[in-house]
Amino acid sequence: MKVRTLWGFSWGTVIWGIVVWSIWGTSAHAFDYLVSSDAELTTALNSAAQGDNILLEPGIYSGGRYRLGLTGVTIRSSDPGNRAIIRGGINGIQLSAPQSVTLEDLIFEQQTFNGINIDDNGNLATPASDITLRRVTFRDVGSTGNHDGVKLSGVRDFLLDQVEVFDWGEGGSAVDMVGSHRGLIQNSYFRDTDANAASGIRPKGGSKDITIRANRIELPSGAGRAIQAGGSTGPQFFRFIDGDSDYEADSIIAEGNVVLGAASSFSFVNIDGGLFHHNYAERPDRWNVRILNENQGNTIVDTQNGTVRDNVLVFNNTPSEYSQAVNIGPETLPQSFTFSGNQWYNLANPTVAGSTPQLPVAETGGVYGVDPGIDPSGVIAWEFDWGTWLVNASPQTGSYSIDEPTDFALAEMIADGEFTPSVADPFVGSWNYTPLASGELQLEPFSQVILRHDSSFPRADADGDGLVAGEDYLAWQAGFGSAPSGLVGGDFNSDGSVDEADLSLWEMQYGTTSVVGSQVSVPEPSVVFLLLAGLIAGGRLSRELSV
Repeated sequence: MKVRTLWGFSWGTVIWGIVVWSIWGTSAHAFDYLVSSDAELTTALNSAAQGDNILLEPGIYSGGRYRLGLTGVTIRSSDPGNRAIIRGGINGIQLSAPQSVTLEDLIFEQQTFNGINIDDNGNLATPASDITLRRVTFRDVGSTGNHDGVKLSGVRDFLLDQVEVFDWGEGGSAVDMVGSHRGLIQNSYFRDTDANAASGIRPKGGSKDITIRANRIELPSGAGRAIQAGGSTGPQFFRFIDGDSDYEADSIIAEGNVVLGAASSFSFVNIDGGLFHHNYAERPDRWNVRILNENQGNTIVDTQNGTVRDNVLVFNNTPSEYSQAVNIGPETLPQSFTFSGNQWYNLANPTVAGSTPQLPVAETGGVYGVDPGIDPSGVIAWEFDWGTWLVNASPQTGSYSIDEPTDFALAEMIADGEFTPSVADPFVGSWNYTPLASGELQLEPFSQVILRHDSSFPRADADGDGLVAGEDYLAWQAGFGSAPSGLVGGDFNSDGSVDEADLSLWEMQYGTTSVVGSQVSVPEPSVVFLLLAGLIAGGRLSRELSV
Protein backbone atom coordinates (compact mmCIF):
# COMPACT_ATOMS: atom_id res chain seq x y z
CA MET A 1 0.00 0.00 0.00
CA LYS A 2 1.22 3.47 -0.87
CA VAL A 3 0.54 6.26 1.60
CA ARG A 4 0.19 9.77 0.30
CA THR A 5 0.30 12.67 2.75
CA LEU A 6 -0.79 15.99 1.26
CA TRP A 7 0.22 19.44 2.35
CA GLY A 8 -1.70 22.29 0.71
CA PHE A 9 -0.23 25.74 0.14
CA SER A 10 -1.87 28.92 -1.06
CA TRP A 11 0.75 29.60 -3.74
CA GLY A 12 -1.70 30.41 -6.52
CA THR A 13 -3.42 27.21 -7.54
CA VAL A 14 -0.39 25.00 -6.95
CA ILE A 15 -0.74 22.12 -4.48
CA TRP A 16 2.53 20.55 -3.43
CA GLY A 17 2.50 16.94 -2.36
CA ILE A 18 4.98 14.64 -0.78
CA VAL A 19 4.41 10.97 -1.45
CA VAL A 20 5.62 8.61 1.21
CA TRP A 21 6.00 5.04 -0.06
CA SER A 22 5.52 2.16 2.32
CA ILE A 23 7.77 -0.84 2.71
CA TRP A 24 5.58 -2.76 0.29
CA GLY A 25 7.28 -1.02 -2.60
CA THR A 26 5.89 0.60 -5.70
CA SER A 27 4.09 -2.38 -7.21
CA ALA A 28 0.83 -1.55 -5.37
CA HIS A 29 -1.63 0.76 -7.09
CA ALA A 30 -3.69 2.10 -4.19
CA PHE A 31 -3.12 5.22 -2.12
CA ASP A 32 -4.21 6.32 1.31
CA TYR A 33 -4.72 10.06 1.04
CA LEU A 34 -4.20 11.50 4.53
CA VAL A 35 -6.18 14.73 4.56
CA SER A 36 -6.15 17.52 7.15
CA SER A 37 -7.20 20.66 5.21
CA ASP A 38 -9.71 21.81 2.61
CA ALA A 39 -7.05 22.03 -0.08
CA GLU A 40 -5.89 18.50 0.65
CA LEU A 41 -9.45 17.21 0.49
CA THR A 42 -9.94 18.91 -2.87
CA THR A 43 -6.80 17.29 -4.24
CA ALA A 44 -7.66 13.88 -2.86
CA LEU A 45 -11.24 13.95 -4.15
CA ASN A 46 -10.10 15.03 -7.61
CA SER A 47 -7.24 12.52 -7.78
CA ALA A 48 -8.56 9.39 -6.06
CA ALA A 49 -8.87 6.31 -8.24
CA GLN A 50 -9.73 2.62 -7.97
CA GLY A 51 -8.67 1.14 -4.61
CA ASP A 52 -7.76 4.46 -2.96
CA ASN A 53 -8.84 5.63 0.49
CA ILE A 54 -9.44 9.24 1.44
CA LEU A 55 -8.80 9.48 5.19
CA LEU A 56 -9.99 12.69 6.85
CA GLU A 57 -8.18 13.68 10.01
CA PRO A 58 -10.34 15.09 12.85
CA GLY A 59 -11.49 18.61 12.01
CA ILE A 60 -13.99 20.66 10.01
CA TYR A 61 -13.96 20.70 6.20
CA SER A 62 -16.03 22.87 3.88
CA GLY A 63 -18.84 21.28 1.88
CA GLY A 64 -20.00 22.11 -1.61
CA ARG A 65 -17.82 19.43 -3.21
CA TYR A 66 -18.37 17.59 -6.47
CA ARG A 67 -16.81 14.62 -8.25
CA LEU A 68 -17.87 12.92 -11.48
CA GLY A 69 -17.16 9.23 -12.00
CA LEU A 70 -15.52 8.44 -8.68
CA THR A 71 -14.84 4.69 -8.77
CA GLY A 72 -13.66 2.15 -6.20
CA VAL A 73 -12.88 4.69 -3.46
CA THR A 74 -13.59 4.81 0.27
CA ILE A 75 -13.98 8.17 2.02
CA ARG A 76 -13.83 7.96 5.81
CA SER A 77 -12.51 9.50 8.99
CA SER A 78 -9.02 8.44 9.99
CA ASP A 79 -10.25 8.21 13.59
CA PRO A 80 -13.80 6.78 13.84
CA GLY A 81 -13.93 7.93 17.46
CA ASN A 82 -13.36 11.55 16.45
CA ARG A 83 -15.17 11.88 13.15
CA ALA A 84 -14.38 14.54 10.59
CA ILE A 85 -17.12 17.12 9.90
CA ILE A 86 -18.08 18.36 6.44
CA ARG A 87 -19.88 21.64 6.98
CA GLY A 88 -21.91 23.84 4.67
CA GLY A 89 -22.25 24.00 0.91
CA ILE A 90 -25.33 23.50 -1.22
CA ASN A 91 -24.61 19.77 -0.88
CA GLY A 92 -21.94 18.47 1.43
CA ILE A 93 -20.70 16.25 -1.41
CA GLN A 94 -22.30 15.54 -4.76
CA LEU A 95 -21.15 12.36 -6.48
CA SER A 96 -22.35 11.94 -10.06
CA ALA A 97 -22.13 8.51 -11.71
CA PRO A 98 -20.01 6.98 -8.93
CA GLN A 99 -19.26 3.25 -8.91
CA SER A 100 -18.30 1.14 -5.87
CA VAL A 101 -17.94 4.03 -3.43
CA THR A 102 -18.12 3.82 0.37
CA LEU A 103 -18.48 6.65 2.89
CA GLU A 104 -17.88 5.77 6.54
CA ASP A 105 -17.63 7.47 9.94
CA LEU A 106 -18.33 11.03 8.77
CA ILE A 107 -20.53 13.93 9.86
CA PHE A 108 -22.31 16.29 7.44
CA GLU A 109 -23.96 19.43 8.76
CA GLN A 110 -25.53 22.77 7.80
CA GLN A 111 -25.88 22.15 4.07
CA THR A 112 -28.43 24.47 2.43
CA PHE A 113 -29.92 21.74 0.20
CA ASN A 114 -28.87 18.10 0.74
CA GLY A 115 -26.39 16.52 3.08
CA ILE A 116 -25.19 14.28 0.27
CA ASN A 117 -26.42 13.99 -3.31
CA ILE A 118 -25.63 10.83 -5.27
CA ASP A 119 -26.95 10.64 -8.83
CA ASP A 120 -26.48 9.15 -12.30
CA ASN A 121 -25.40 12.47 -13.84
CA GLY A 122 -28.67 12.55 -15.76
CA ASN A 123 -27.75 9.48 -17.82
CA LEU A 124 -30.27 6.72 -17.15
CA ALA A 125 -28.14 4.17 -19.00
CA THR A 126 -25.26 4.49 -16.50
CA PRO A 127 -26.72 4.58 -13.00
CA ALA A 128 -24.67 5.14 -9.90
CA SER A 129 -24.06 1.71 -8.39
CA ASP A 130 -22.62 -0.18 -5.44
CA ILE A 131 -22.88 2.69 -2.97
CA THR A 132 -22.46 2.24 0.80
CA LEU A 133 -23.04 4.77 3.57
CA ARG A 134 -22.08 3.38 6.98
CA ARG A 135 -22.02 5.25 10.30
CA VAL A 136 -22.57 8.61 8.62
CA THR A 137 -24.47 11.41 10.39
CA PHE A 138 -26.36 14.24 8.68
CA ARG A 139 -27.68 17.09 10.82
CA ASP A 140 -29.30 20.51 10.39
CA VAL A 141 -29.66 20.12 6.63
CA GLY A 142 -31.77 22.34 4.35
CA SER A 143 -34.46 24.84 5.22
CA THR A 144 -38.03 25.23 3.99
CA GLY A 145 -37.60 23.56 0.58
CA ASN A 146 -37.42 20.00 -0.74
CA HIS A 147 -34.09 19.38 0.95
CA ASP A 148 -32.98 15.94 2.06
CA GLY A 149 -30.44 14.41 4.36
CA VAL A 150 -29.59 11.75 1.77
CA LYS A 151 -30.63 12.28 -1.86
CA LEU A 152 -30.33 9.29 -4.22
CA SER A 153 -31.29 9.71 -7.88
CA GLY A 154 -30.68 6.84 -10.26
CA VAL A 155 -28.73 4.72 -7.77
CA ARG A 156 -28.61 0.90 -7.87
CA ASP A 157 -27.36 -1.62 -5.33
CA PHE A 158 -26.97 0.60 -2.31
CA LEU A 159 -26.69 0.13 1.45
CA LEU A 160 -27.36 2.62 4.23
CA ASP A 161 -26.30 1.09 7.54
CA GLN A 162 -26.22 2.91 10.90
CA VAL A 163 -26.90 6.23 9.20
CA GLU A 164 -28.29 9.14 11.22
CA VAL A 165 -30.28 12.07 9.86
CA PHE A 166 -31.33 14.74 12.33
CA ASP A 167 -33.44 17.71 11.10
CA TRP A 168 -33.79 18.09 7.35
CA GLY A 169 -35.72 20.43 5.03
CA GLU A 170 -39.41 21.03 5.63
CA GLY A 171 -40.35 19.81 2.16
CA GLY A 172 -37.84 16.99 2.02
CA SER A 173 -37.02 13.62 3.52
CA ALA A 174 -34.39 12.05 5.68
CA VAL A 175 -33.75 9.71 2.75
CA ASP A 176 -35.25 10.54 -0.64
CA MET A 177 -34.89 8.05 -3.49
CA VAL A 178 -35.85 8.92 -7.06
CA GLY A 179 -35.63 6.03 -9.50
CA SER A 180 -33.32 4.03 -7.25
CA HIS A 181 -33.23 0.25 -7.16
CA ARG A 182 -32.08 -2.74 -5.12
CA GLY A 183 -31.33 -1.01 -1.85
CA LEU A 184 -31.30 -1.74 1.86
CA ILE A 185 -31.71 0.89 4.57
CA GLN A 186 -31.16 -0.62 8.01
CA ASN A 187 -30.12 0.02 11.61
CA SER A 188 -30.50 3.78 11.14
CA TYR A 189 -31.99 6.72 13.04
CA PHE A 190 -34.08 9.45 11.45
CA ARG A 191 -35.40 12.25 13.67
CA ASP A 192 -36.85 15.64 12.83
CA THR A 193 -38.06 18.19 15.38
CA ASP A 194 -39.72 20.54 12.87
CA ALA A 195 -43.51 20.55 13.09
CA ASN A 196 -43.61 21.04 9.31
CA ALA A 197 -41.48 18.01 8.45
CA ALA A 198 -42.62 16.28 5.25
CA SER A 199 -41.46 12.65 5.36
CA GLY A 200 -38.91 10.26 6.77
CA ILE A 201 -38.03 7.63 4.14
CA ARG A 202 -39.51 7.98 0.66
CA PRO A 203 -38.71 5.84 -2.42
CA LYS A 204 -40.44 7.22 -5.53
CA GLY A 205 -39.96 8.10 -9.20
CA GLY A 206 -39.71 4.48 -10.36
CA SER A 207 -37.85 3.13 -7.32
CA LYS A 208 -37.97 -0.65 -6.94
CA ASP A 209 -36.74 -3.50 -4.71
CA ILE A 210 -35.95 -1.45 -1.62
CA THR A 211 -36.09 -2.80 1.93
CA ILE A 212 -36.44 -0.46 4.92
CA ARG A 213 -35.42 -2.55 7.93
CA ALA A 214 -34.94 -2.10 11.68
CA ASN A 215 -34.76 1.71 11.64
CA ARG A 216 -36.08 4.30 14.05
CA ILE A 217 -38.14 7.19 12.65
CA GLU A 218 -39.24 9.98 14.98
CA LEU A 219 -41.35 12.89 13.79
CA PRO A 220 -43.33 15.44 15.80
CA SER A 221 -46.97 14.64 16.33
CA GLY A 222 -48.85 15.61 13.18
CA ALA A 223 -45.71 16.15 11.10
CA GLY A 224 -45.53 14.33 7.79
CA ARG A 225 -45.34 10.72 6.67
CA ALA A 226 -42.83 8.49 8.41
CA ILE A 227 -42.41 5.78 5.75
CA GLN A 228 -43.89 6.30 2.32
CA ALA A 229 -43.79 3.95 -0.67
CA GLY A 230 -44.25 6.17 -3.70
CA GLY A 231 -44.90 9.86 -4.12
CA SER A 232 -45.32 12.61 -6.65
CA THR A 233 -42.50 12.89 -9.18
CA GLY A 234 -42.14 15.06 -12.27
CA PRO A 235 -42.30 12.94 -15.46
CA GLN A 236 -38.77 13.93 -16.50
CA PHE A 237 -37.26 12.48 -13.32
CA PHE A 238 -38.60 8.92 -13.49
CA ARG A 239 -36.01 6.15 -13.77
CA PHE A 240 -37.31 2.62 -14.27
CA ILE A 241 -35.56 -0.76 -14.28
CA ASP A 242 -36.33 -4.12 -15.90
CA GLY A 243 -38.30 -2.48 -18.72
CA ASP A 244 -40.93 -1.29 -16.23
CA SER A 245 -43.07 1.83 -16.41
CA ASP A 246 -45.98 3.68 -14.86
CA TYR A 247 -45.46 3.42 -11.11
CA GLU A 248 -43.95 5.59 -8.42
CA ALA A 249 -42.58 2.62 -6.50
CA ASP A 250 -42.58 -1.16 -6.65
CA SER A 251 -41.52 -4.02 -4.35
CA ILE A 252 -41.02 -1.85 -1.28
CA ILE A 253 -40.74 -3.63 2.09
CA ALA A 254 -40.77 -1.96 5.50
CA GLU A 255 -40.01 -4.39 8.35
CA GLY A 256 -38.84 -4.30 11.94
CA ASN A 257 -38.96 -0.50 12.16
CA VAL A 258 -39.93 1.68 15.12
CA VAL A 259 -42.08 4.65 14.05
CA LEU A 260 -42.92 7.32 16.60
CA GLY A 261 -45.24 10.26 15.99
CA ALA A 262 -45.82 11.80 12.54
CA ALA A 263 -49.17 12.43 10.90
CA SER A 264 -49.17 8.93 9.38
CA SER A 265 -47.02 5.89 10.04
CA PHE A 266 -47.17 4.22 6.62
CA SER A 267 -48.27 5.58 3.24
CA PHE A 268 -48.85 3.89 -0.11
CA VAL A 269 -48.80 6.25 -3.09
CA ASN A 270 -49.14 5.06 -6.71
CA ILE A 271 -47.72 1.63 -6.02
CA ASP A 272 -49.06 -1.78 -6.95
CA GLY A 273 -48.16 -3.88 -3.91
CA GLY A 274 -45.81 -3.02 -1.06
CA LEU A 275 -45.38 -4.93 2.20
CA PHE A 276 -45.33 -3.35 5.66
CA HIS A 277 -44.88 -6.03 8.31
CA HIS A 278 -43.55 -6.51 11.86
CA ASN A 279 -43.18 -2.80 12.57
CA TYR A 280 -43.97 -0.98 15.81
CA ALA A 281 -45.77 2.34 15.27
CA GLU A 282 -46.84 4.55 18.14
CA ARG A 283 -49.24 7.51 18.26
CA PRO A 284 -49.53 8.88 14.76
CA ASP A 285 -51.40 12.16 15.01
CA ARG A 286 -54.03 11.38 12.36
CA TRP A 287 -53.74 8.05 10.52
CA ASN A 288 -51.99 4.72 10.83
CA VAL A 289 -52.05 4.10 7.08
CA ARG A 290 -52.65 6.28 4.03
CA ILE A 291 -53.72 5.02 0.58
CA LEU A 292 -53.25 7.91 -1.83
CA ASN A 293 -53.00 8.80 -5.51
CA GLU A 294 -50.84 11.86 -6.11
CA ASN A 295 -50.79 11.43 -9.89
CA GLN A 296 -54.50 11.65 -10.58
CA GLY A 297 -55.38 11.74 -14.25
CA ASN A 298 -51.92 10.55 -15.32
CA THR A 299 -51.05 7.21 -16.91
CA ILE A 300 -49.63 5.76 -13.72
CA VAL A 301 -50.87 2.92 -11.58
CA ASP A 302 -53.63 3.57 -9.08
CA THR A 303 -52.58 2.60 -5.57
CA GLN A 304 -53.53 -1.05 -4.94
CA ASN A 305 -52.64 -4.48 -3.50
CA GLY A 306 -50.69 -3.29 -0.48
CA THR A 307 -50.18 -5.61 2.49
CA VAL A 308 -50.18 -4.48 6.13
CA ARG A 309 -49.64 -7.42 8.45
CA ASP A 310 -48.22 -8.46 11.83
CA ASN A 311 -47.53 -4.90 12.97
CA VAL A 312 -48.09 -3.45 16.44
CA LEU A 313 -50.07 -0.22 16.06
CA VAL A 314 -50.54 1.90 19.17
CA PHE A 315 -52.73 4.99 18.80
CA ASN A 316 -54.52 7.51 20.98
CA ASN A 317 -58.01 8.01 19.61
CA THR A 318 -58.92 11.43 20.94
CA PRO A 319 -60.46 14.32 18.94
CA SER A 320 -57.27 16.35 19.29
CA GLU A 321 -54.86 13.62 18.18
CA TYR A 322 -56.40 11.01 15.93
CA SER A 323 -58.66 10.83 12.91
CA GLN A 324 -58.97 7.25 11.64
CA ALA A 325 -56.97 4.10 11.00
CA VAL A 326 -56.80 4.40 7.21
CA ASN A 327 -56.98 7.54 5.09
CA ILE A 328 -58.22 6.74 1.57
CA GLY A 329 -57.71 9.15 -1.31
CA PRO A 330 -59.56 9.27 -4.65
CA GLU A 331 -58.57 7.05 -7.59
CA THR A 332 -57.26 4.27 -5.38
CA LEU A 333 -58.28 0.63 -4.88
CA PRO A 334 -58.42 0.18 -1.11
CA GLN A 335 -60.51 -3.02 -1.40
CA SER A 336 -57.47 -4.73 -2.95
CA PHE A 337 -55.40 -4.24 0.22
CA THR A 338 -54.73 -6.97 2.78
CA PHE A 339 -54.75 -6.43 6.55
CA SER A 340 -53.87 -9.41 8.73
CA GLY A 341 -52.42 -10.24 12.13
CA ASN A 342 -51.96 -6.64 13.25
CA GLN A 343 -52.20 -5.79 16.95
CA TRP A 344 -54.16 -2.58 17.53
CA TYR A 345 -54.16 -0.81 20.89
CA ASN A 346 -56.02 2.40 21.64
CA LEU A 347 -54.50 4.22 24.60
CA ALA A 348 -57.65 6.32 25.04
CA ASN A 349 -59.98 3.31 25.15
CA PRO A 350 -57.98 0.08 25.50
CA THR A 351 -60.94 -2.25 25.07
CA VAL A 352 -61.62 -4.60 22.19
CA ALA A 353 -64.31 -2.29 20.83
CA GLY A 354 -62.25 0.83 21.42
CA SER A 355 -59.18 -0.62 19.72
CA THR A 356 -60.85 -2.21 16.70
CA PRO A 357 -60.09 -0.08 13.64
CA GLN A 358 -62.35 0.69 10.71
CA LEU A 359 -60.56 -0.74 7.68
CA PRO A 360 -61.43 -0.80 3.96
CA VAL A 361 -61.45 -4.63 4.07
CA ALA A 362 -61.98 -7.16 6.84
CA GLU A 363 -58.83 -8.05 8.73
CA THR A 364 -57.87 -11.67 9.38
CA GLY A 365 -56.25 -12.64 12.66
CA GLY A 366 -56.21 -9.14 14.11
CA VAL A 367 -55.68 -8.57 17.84
CA TYR A 368 -57.56 -5.70 19.50
CA GLY A 369 -57.37 -4.15 22.93
CA VAL A 370 -54.38 -6.15 24.19
CA ASP A 371 -51.51 -4.09 25.58
CA PRO A 372 -48.43 -5.14 23.56
CA GLY A 373 -46.14 -4.22 26.45
CA ILE A 374 -43.44 -3.04 24.05
CA ASP A 375 -40.86 -0.46 25.06
CA PRO A 376 -39.69 1.26 21.84
CA SER A 377 -36.47 2.22 23.64
CA GLY A 378 -35.57 -1.42 24.17
CA VAL A 379 -35.23 -4.67 22.28
CA ILE A 380 -38.31 -5.82 20.37
CA ALA A 381 -38.72 -9.54 19.72
CA TRP A 382 -40.58 -10.51 16.54
CA GLU A 383 -41.68 -14.14 16.53
CA PHE A 384 -41.79 -16.27 13.38
CA ASP A 385 -42.25 -19.95 12.61
CA TRP A 386 -38.53 -20.16 11.83
CA GLY A 387 -37.35 -18.41 15.01
CA THR A 388 -37.06 -14.99 16.64
CA TRP A 389 -35.81 -11.73 15.20
CA LEU A 390 -34.50 -9.33 17.85
CA VAL A 391 -34.34 -5.66 16.88
CA ASN A 392 -32.83 -2.87 18.94
CA ALA A 393 -33.90 0.20 16.98
CA SER A 394 -32.79 2.43 19.82
CA PRO A 395 -29.77 4.61 20.66
CA GLN A 396 -29.32 2.66 23.91
CA THR A 397 -27.77 -0.75 24.47
CA GLY A 398 -30.51 -3.28 25.07
CA SER A 399 -30.75 -6.66 26.74
CA TYR A 400 -33.00 -9.62 26.13
CA SER A 401 -33.56 -12.82 28.11
CA ILE A 402 -34.43 -16.15 26.52
CA ASP A 403 -36.16 -18.65 28.79
CA GLU A 404 -35.01 -21.70 26.83
CA PRO A 405 -31.75 -20.81 25.06
CA THR A 406 -31.17 -24.38 23.96
CA ASP A 407 -34.20 -24.03 21.70
CA PHE A 408 -32.30 -21.58 19.49
CA ALA A 409 -29.11 -21.04 17.53
CA LEU A 410 -27.55 -17.70 16.73
CA ALA A 411 -27.76 -17.22 12.95
CA GLU A 412 -25.06 -15.13 11.30
CA MET A 413 -24.77 -14.31 7.61
CA ILE A 414 -21.55 -15.14 5.81
CA ALA A 415 -20.44 -14.66 2.20
CA ASP A 416 -23.56 -14.47 0.04
CA GLY A 417 -26.05 -14.73 2.92
CA GLU A 418 -29.32 -12.82 2.71
CA PHE A 419 -32.04 -12.35 5.31
CA THR A 420 -35.67 -12.19 4.22
CA PRO A 421 -37.79 -12.47 7.39
CA SER A 422 -41.11 -12.25 5.54
CA VAL A 423 -40.80 -15.67 3.88
CA ALA A 424 -41.05 -19.18 5.27
CA ASP A 425 -37.30 -19.84 4.98
CA PRO A 426 -35.51 -16.51 5.37
CA PHE A 427 -31.97 -17.92 5.36
CA VAL A 428 -30.77 -17.51 1.79
CA GLY A 429 -27.15 -18.24 0.85
CA SER A 430 -24.45 -18.95 3.43
CA TRP A 431 -25.06 -18.81 7.19
CA ASN A 432 -23.34 -19.92 10.38
CA TYR A 433 -25.42 -21.32 13.25
CA THR A 434 -24.03 -21.30 16.76
CA PRO A 435 -25.90 -22.88 19.69
CA LEU A 436 -26.69 -20.33 22.38
CA ALA A 437 -24.55 -20.73 25.46
CA SER A 438 -26.62 -18.31 27.55
CA GLY A 439 -30.11 -16.91 27.67
CA GLU A 440 -28.88 -13.34 28.21
CA LEU A 441 -28.22 -11.35 25.06
CA GLN A 442 -26.86 -7.81 24.77
CA LEU A 443 -27.71 -5.81 21.67
CA GLU A 444 -25.72 -2.74 20.74
CA PRO A 445 -27.67 0.38 19.69
CA PHE A 446 -29.24 -0.06 16.26
CA SER A 447 -28.46 -3.72 15.84
CA GLN A 448 -30.22 -7.01 15.17
CA VAL A 449 -29.88 -10.59 16.36
CA ILE A 450 -31.39 -13.48 14.44
CA LEU A 451 -32.24 -16.68 16.32
CA ARG A 452 -33.16 -19.84 14.46
CA HIS A 453 -35.15 -22.62 16.07
CA ASP A 454 -32.92 -25.39 17.36
CA SER A 455 -34.69 -28.08 15.37
CA SER A 456 -33.76 -26.43 12.08
CA PHE A 457 -29.98 -26.79 12.39
CA PRO A 458 -27.57 -29.60 13.38
CA ARG A 459 -26.73 -29.68 17.08
CA ALA A 460 -24.62 -32.84 17.00
CA ASP A 461 -21.56 -30.88 15.83
CA ALA A 462 -19.42 -31.28 18.96
CA ASP A 463 -16.19 -29.89 17.53
CA GLY A 464 -17.82 -26.93 15.82
CA ASP A 465 -16.29 -27.59 12.42
CA GLY A 466 -19.63 -27.17 10.65
CA LEU A 467 -20.04 -30.89 9.93
CA VAL A 468 -21.66 -33.72 11.87
CA ALA A 469 -19.17 -36.57 11.43
CA GLY A 470 -17.29 -39.37 13.19
CA GLU A 471 -15.26 -36.99 15.35
CA ASP A 472 -18.51 -35.84 16.96
CA TYR A 473 -19.41 -39.42 17.78
CA LEU A 474 -16.06 -39.77 19.57
CA ALA A 475 -16.95 -36.70 21.68
CA TRP A 476 -20.25 -38.35 22.62
CA GLN A 477 -18.50 -41.64 23.40
CA ALA A 478 -15.99 -39.90 25.69
CA GLY A 479 -18.77 -38.13 27.55
CA PHE A 480 -21.24 -41.00 27.77
CA GLY A 481 -22.73 -41.30 31.24
CA SER A 482 -20.96 -38.20 32.56
CA ALA A 483 -22.22 -34.91 33.87
CA PRO A 484 -23.37 -32.65 31.02
CA SER A 485 -20.83 -30.34 29.45
CA GLY A 486 -22.71 -28.99 26.46
CA LEU A 487 -22.21 -29.92 22.85
CA VAL A 488 -18.46 -30.38 23.32
CA GLY A 489 -19.13 -33.11 25.87
CA GLY A 490 -21.72 -34.89 23.75
CA ASP A 491 -24.93 -33.55 25.33
CA PHE A 492 -26.40 -32.77 21.92
CA ASN A 493 -30.00 -32.39 23.06
CA SER A 494 -29.04 -30.34 26.15
CA ASP A 495 -31.22 -32.41 28.47
CA GLY A 496 -28.58 -32.62 31.21
CA SER A 497 -27.17 -36.06 30.42
CA VAL A 498 -24.99 -37.69 27.78
CA ASP A 499 -26.91 -40.79 26.78
CA GLU A 500 -28.44 -42.81 23.94
CA ALA A 501 -30.80 -39.95 23.06
CA ASP A 502 -27.79 -37.84 22.12
CA LEU A 503 -26.45 -40.68 20.00
CA SER A 504 -29.80 -40.91 18.22
CA LEU A 505 -29.57 -37.21 17.44
CA TRP A 506 -26.04 -37.71 16.09
CA GLU A 507 -27.30 -40.57 13.93
CA MET A 508 -30.12 -38.49 12.46
CA GLN A 509 -27.82 -35.55 11.72
CA TYR A 510 -24.79 -37.46 10.50
CA GLY A 511 -23.45 -35.92 7.29
CA THR A 512 -25.29 -32.62 7.71
CA THR A 513 -23.61 -29.24 7.88
CA SER A 514 -24.34 -26.27 10.09
CA VAL A 515 -23.04 -23.90 7.42
CA VAL A 516 -25.85 -23.49 4.91
CA GLY A 517 -24.75 -22.82 1.35
CA SER A 518 -21.04 -23.19 2.10
CA GLN A 519 -18.49 -25.47 0.49
CA VAL A 520 -18.14 -27.83 3.44
CA SER A 521 -17.91 -31.34 2.01
CA VAL A 522 -20.47 -33.84 3.23
CA PRO A 523 -19.15 -37.42 3.46
CA GLU A 524 -20.92 -40.38 2.03
CA PRO A 525 -22.21 -42.85 4.66
CA SER A 526 -19.19 -44.92 5.63
CA VAL A 527 -18.91 -48.57 6.50
CA VAL A 528 -18.37 -47.46 10.10
CA PHE A 529 -21.60 -45.50 10.11
CA LEU A 530 -23.53 -48.37 8.60
CA LEU A 531 -22.09 -50.67 11.27
CA LEU A 532 -23.09 -48.20 13.98
CA ALA A 533 -26.57 -47.97 12.54
CA GLY A 534 -26.89 -51.72 12.68
CA LEU A 535 -25.67 -51.89 16.25
CA ILE A 536 -28.04 -49.13 17.30
CA ALA A 537 -30.92 -50.98 15.71
CA GLY A 538 -29.90 -54.17 17.53
CA GLY A 539 -29.49 -52.46 20.88
CA ARG A 540 -25.88 -53.65 21.24
CA LEU A 541 -24.04 -50.32 21.38
CA SER A 542 -21.89 -49.73 24.44
CA ARG A 543 -19.48 -47.02 25.52
CA GLU A 544 -16.57 -49.30 24.63
CA LEU A 545 -17.42 -49.40 20.94
CA SER A 546 -15.05 -47.23 18.94
CA VAL A 547 -14.78 -46.16 15.32
